[in-house]
Amino acid sequence: MAFILGMDTGGTYTDGVVIDSAGRNIICKAKALTTREELTRGMKTCMEHLDFDRMEEISQVSLSTTLATNAIVEGRGARVGLIYMGAELEDKVPAELEVKVKGRFDIMGRLQEDLDRDEIRNALLQMKGRVEAIAVSGYASVRNPKHEKEVGRMARELLDVPVVCAHQLTSALGFHHRTVTAVLNGRLIPIIRQLLRSTKEVLREKNIHAQLLVVKGDGTLMTEAVAKERPIETILSGPAASVIGSLALTGRKEGIVLDMGGTTTDIAHVSDGTVKIKKEGAKVGGWFTRVQAAEMCTFGLGGDSRIYLDEKGRLQIGPQKVWPLCLIGAEYPHLVRELKSFTRVGEYKRYFAQEADCFLLGSNPLPAGASEWEQRIADMLREGPHSLTYLAGQLGVDAETLELTPLVESGVLSRISVTPTDLLHARGTYTRWNRDAALAGIRILAKRKEMPVSKFLSAAEEAVNEKMAMCCLQSAADFDESGVTFADSPQAMYLIQNALRPKKERLLESGISLRKPIVAIGAPAGAWARKAGALLGTEVIVPKHADVANAYGAAAGRITETVELLISEDSGQYILSAPWRRLVCGSREEAVFYAIHEGRKHIEHLLRDAGCQTWTIRERSSDILADVAAEDGTAQTACMGTKLVISGTGSPL
Repeated sequence: MAFILGMDTGGTYTDGVVIDSAGRNIICKAKALTTREELTRGMKTCMEHLDFDRMEEISQVSLSTTLATNAIVEGRGARVGLIYMGAELEDKVPAELEVKVKGRFDIMGRLQEDLDRDEIRNALLQMKGRVEAIAVSGYASVRNPKHEKEVGRMARELLDVPVVCAHQLTSALGFHHRTVTAVLNGRLIPIIRQLLRSTKEVLREKNIHAQLLVVKGDGTLMTEAVAKERPIETILSGPAASVIGSLALTGRKEGIVLDMGGTTTDIAHVSDGTVKIKKEGAKVGGWFTRVQAAEMCTFGLGGDSRIYLDEKGRLQIGPQKVWPLCLIGAEYPHLVRELKSFTRVGEYKRYFAQEADCFLLGSNPLPAGASEWEQRIADMLREGPHSLTYLAGQLGVDAETLELTPLVESGVLSRISVTPTDLLHARGTYTRWNRDAALAGIRILAKRKEMPVSKFLSAAEEAVNEKMAMCCLQSAADFDESGVTFADSPQAMYLIQNALRPKKERLLESGISLRKPIVAIGAPAGAWARKAGALLGTEVIVPKHADVANAYGAAAGRITETVELLISEDSGQYILSAPWRRLVCGSREEAVFYAIHEGRKHIEHLLRDAGCQTWTIRERSSDILADVAAEDGTAQTACMGTKLVISGTGSPL
């Protein structure tokens, strides 16, 4: 029997599962805290917790990761030099250096201006030593990639850095977004390559010499070799794996998949067994890409979301991610004593100070020119985390005046606070870490609200449940393409809150419901989704092994390769535009024949290289329609060509 290892590195946990390749049954599973500064440590810990003694029989490893998404959001990655041609860029791009050179094809792929190779050589040599990757993008390169291929060849000859050509990543039109995609791909290459090297090192230590596959943003798998060249396709990899996992674990074909992690809640819509794909491309970190990915709605609500009181004393949940008090308190019991020492009640009208907050040193050093009190705080935290009141007392100031948020935002400090995970510990429904630490922080917030602990705990739980219900409602509106943002409409919010929190004294009674069930996955989801589903009048399904659905989705995924080809008419000739060449044909039938023949051959080659023994290939075509002006000035719809999409799906086992 062969086995598959699935792993997911999330913002809080690294999950692992081992399944049998035949029945897709989970043999064992494990979780470990993600070590964000060094992902391999979390992977090693997770694998050590897997109760499996036949590691050498694992024949496939599938990995999903948030690394690419996080790197783009945080602005990390390689310095990229961009060579572009054919048109001006509409807006800024995430490149370190950018140079426009001569060379242009028109939208039909006809040569308008040839390359100036001396100009290109000079531009590349100026970038030598200043960039770590080269991106090449040309206007209409999806109709004729000749110029991009030539510039890419020159870049590889002159510079010892990875080279990315935009036409290799997407066949979609849109010069600017295609260029952004190429640059971001270049930025991610060293990050994903390092992840893959580290992962293989961990696998070798465990005597695993299996094929390594990576989950793409649409939930399908790609080989290690493809991931190294096209790491941009791993954006939204983790959320996509969660959807695949939920479908495989439940067998459901309709529903709202809700994945609650430590930082965010990601929601997808499944219809007829498939998840909706953002065909126009995914947006990550403010950048529009041409990468197809599962359509997700993401909200700042997770098991590690901060629970606090705002300046008006109102209870707030997130979106900031913090360390749970119960987690850090398990390692540093002195925090419990510090939190329990808080005795003040009702001394302040404002809620600036959050005495339930504690702090530890972050990953960034103090900047040059740090003040004396900032230096003193850093010195105190080197011995371990401390509460706000302890730090204020050591400095001889009132906690109300000690504002540490700027140091948190700069990464010098990390915040520890009350979270939904602490609420679960306080109730005793989840007791992995230190319950006393959770209760100590909750008591402080309850005192500040002048409420009994039990009443505050109920109010906080209700707030989490209502926020999750709102996430589901807003997602449903987004999937319906309503263009409505409920938070922007006081009228809508009044009706929704009336439905979620009915009161007998109100004359107006409103109701609201979801038409599809909620499939809840992720470690904390089961504890919160059932109540949110009850508020929305819908069924909630929490599958067995929901806590490792992401890793299971990675293991259960299949390899899919897709190619798009365009046939257009030009002066009685038919032009076939493929990612690898432009072909002029004498008839439409001839162009279609070559498109299908070469497309299928291309897909079969990719699947064979991926280790697939069997596969299925599908073809679909559609006319490209556009509104054009007729001679009489009226608008009419014209066919601008035919798009053929050829996709193949196979399993490496």
